[in-house]
Amino acid sequence: MRPSLLLASGLTELAAGALTGWVYTFARTQPERAKAVGIESTARIRQWHLDLAMLGTATVACATAVPDAPRPVTAALGVGAWTNAMLFLPLAFKPDIDQARAFQSAAAASFLATSVGFTGMAATAWARRRSRAG
Repeated sequence: MRPSLLLASGLTELAAGALTGWVYTFARTQPERAKAVGIESTARIRQWHLDLAMLGTATVACATAVPDAPRPVTAALGVGAWTNAMLFLPLAFKPDIDQARAFQSAAAASFLATSVGFTGMAATAWARRRSRAG
């Protein structure tokens, strides 16, 4: 069976989460070198790493549990999961970037996408459950 785009995306995000563990280890164990390449906040690198792993795992779970969910739901989840995690990376290099209107807009759009995606997945699962309960 061919994996869905959402499942492949989630697995890729999970792999990215695993790989970013190297970046976190570098920032944690070599803080002077990390600063030299521009990393100002190791905590934000940790958040980036963990968010990629967690949202990738959650995306895989949703794609597996609710196959063939409506396209707007899967698109929202796929985009939201990646952008939610990736928004931590610029904060590692410029911690005050979260004060910029553009960053705040991107964060709001990302939170909206994940909200639509995860809620849509749950609603789809409940609708399918009810339709088969008869």
